Amino acid sequence: MGIEKLTGSLIGEANREAKEIVKTAEWHLEQMLKDEKSKEEGLKQRATQEVNSRLADQRNERLAWARLEAKRMIAEAREDAISSNLEDFFSVLKEVRKSSAYKSFLEKSVRMAVEELGGKTVVRCIKSDTPILGKLANVKLESDLEGLGGAIVEKEDGTVRIDLRIETLYDIKRDSMRKDVYDKIFTKDK
Repeated sequence: MGIEKLTGSLIGEANREAKEIVKTAEWHLEQMLKDEKSKEEGLKQRATQEVNSRLADQRNERLAWARLEAKRMIAEAREDAISSNLEDFFSVLKEVRKSSAYKSFLEKSVRMAVEELGGKTVVRCIKSDTPILGKLANVKLESDLEGLGGAIVEKEDGTVRIDLRIETLYDIKRDSMRKDVYDKIFTKDK
């Protein structure tokens, strides 16, 4: 029986050691699971933060694009309004030839241009404007011009030319007129 007792004692001791080893292994396993869960939570938080950051970036990008698009649309609408007003003005210019202001302008401008050029000059105008210009000294009057009105005054040899056509004067003043129209339409009285 001594052997049986010794064997029983060794088996009991081995069982206790096995239980301790299993207990320690289970504790280590629990710690590993806690660590993994903690890492997993950290990864989830970082992923959530990354997703939120990307969503915020996309939202800001889309808002910026929408603001830019709105500004572009407003600029186009303003440009359309200005262009429409200038086109209306240009169509009114066709009627300006009937006014006394036009006749005075044409006569005065052509006389000043002829004086400035000196010598023999050629004045080109619309046929219906020839009576306005009348007789000018050292001037050959030709009614071969087409357009809204005005005149072209040039030296007889063609070396110097002064363009007084309404279309040309309009083109010269277009930018300042655009600014004036913009100010009248879009700038509030201060």
